[in-house]
Amino acid sequence: MVVLSIAIAACGGGSSKSTSTTTQSTTPTTSSTTTTSPTTSTQTTPQSSSSASITTGPVHGTLTAANHAPIVNRPWAYSVKVTDAAGNPLSGTVDIEFVFSGTVVGRDTPPTHPVRDGSWHATLKFPAAAVGQPLTFRTVVHTSKGSITLDWPITVKKP
Repeated sequence: MVVLSIAIAACGGGSSKSTSTTTQSTTPTTSSTTTTSPTTSTQTTPQSSSSASITTGPVHGTLTAANHAPIVNRPWAYSVKVTDAAGNPLSGTVDIEFVFSGTVVGRDTPPTHPVRDGSWHATLKFPAAAVGQPLTFRTVVHTSKGSITLDWPITVKKP
């Protein structure tokens, strides 16, 4: 069995710091997302190199990052924006996950962050163990109007 362990350091909201550990095993596992809100989760892939977005349904969201190739041990900033269908900012929470081959292999610590007035901004630092691994950076946004999932494929690079 091959095990990949990746620790990811994050600091969001300017002053808080957190770390995340991801573990990948070649043993098949399954995961599911259950939504208790009026809408089901929606998954998307980036529409361009600068953002992933959902523009239909009661919850609209955009995940923006500088690129798809963060550099090991260097800050990699991302932003999540969320509105209702009319464009009004929504508050709620965002769960940060790391996905390898379709399986959630890690979560930010803490995994859940507040979305206030429609936005969340944070910075991550990826460790050397993540270099070359095809990961998906996933944000799962939960609001009173529903939940959405925004995926951002990444491959961590050496400096």
